[in-house]
Amino acid sequence: MSSHSKKFDHVGYRYKDFVVTSSVEIHELQCHLYELVHLPTSAQIMYIANDDPENLFCLSFQTLPDNSDGVAHILEHTVLCGSKKFPVKDPFFGMTRRSLNTFMNALTGADFTCYPAASQIPKDFYNLLDVYLDAVFHPNLNLFSFLQEGHRLEFAQPDDPSSPLEFKGVVYNEMKGAMASATSRLHEILNEALFPDITYGYNSGGEPTEIPSLTYEKLKEFHKKFYHPSRCLFFFYGNFPLEDHLDFIDQHTLQHTVKFLPLPQLPLQPRFTIPKIIEAKYPIAPDEDTEYKTLIGFSWLTCHILNQKELLALSILEALLLDTDASPLKKSLLKSGLCKQVSSYMDTDLSEIPFTIILRGCDAESAPIIKEHIY
Repeated sequence: MSSHSKKFDHVGYRYKDFVVTSSVEIHELQCHLYELVHLPTSAQIMYIANDDPENLFCLSFQTLPDNSDGVAHILEHTVLCGSKKFPVKDPFFGMTRRSLNTFMNALTGADFTCYPAASQIPKDFYNLLDVYLDAVFHPNLNLFSFLQEGHRLEFAQPDDPSSPLEFKGVVYNEMKGAMASATSRLHEILNEALFPDITYGYNSGGEPTEIPSLTYEKLKEFHKKFYHPSRCLFFFYGNFPLEDHLDFIDQHTLQHTVKFLPLPQLPLQPRFTIPKIIEAKYPIAPDEDTEYKTLIGFSWLTCHILNQKELLALSILEALLLDTDASPLKKSLLKSGLCKQVSSYMDTDLSEIPFTIILRGCDAESAPIIKEHIY
């Protein structure tokens, strides 16, 4: 187990400006979970201590988009394009080549953005943490990086100013590819219908048609609102001492920080009084046959993620009904000839969990019959 002081096992123990708020031994996983708060800033720290030499940190922020312009996704890319302490063009890929890391990434979810990295070498671990801390809290966020990662206009043929203008950008191009998939389109359409009143109804990655509406000023404001130490979860895992983690983030970030108030709690989505029926289209090749190209989805908004008992029951129900071709509901749907493929998922990345069934290879006219079959 990690070599930190056993005093951290006691709730209320204070180490410098950090106070232990929770201490739980998890015997099944042979680890200990600690939660702490930094009193001057209210920053949250979580640490899983065990004997694993693979040590990881993750800086996580709640990021709540108010439309589908991709601001959270583009900011995730842009903060890694140089910072106050490391004013190089691409410190992220520089560290990928030079460090002994075993993992480095940055991820944008529906309501969060996180920056994880891992290393087994203490010196390398804290070098990575230094780069990441400066990137998220003191990024350069210059206009060129925004145009590179977000969107810009270029001539279709750079050497020919008479050629048509086209939108380009790392995230713009990435999302054009992602949203070309019929399954991705259906996923976003279902979320938009299920969550019309809260942030989950938007595409946090960015809709290609909306990304060009994002302004440089909004990007900077989004960073100012969400990327603050008071609103960051500092997560650590492995066998490096907790004291070393706390000393590092205190010295490099927290002791220089003025407290921000916490963000308001994410509201719940009001439930519908009647079911919704949504029809949408997706592109196919001009010479592609349209027969049996319809996808039909059924999605129910279920319990809150904190209701683990009900979530477990739903997970078991999904496995029983739809896990394999021999599962009763999936077997019945496939045998009916109304579709060629059946899949299902529960999106546990969200605070309220959609339970979704997707049928592929359908005829559009079969939707009412399939509905009766399921119900």
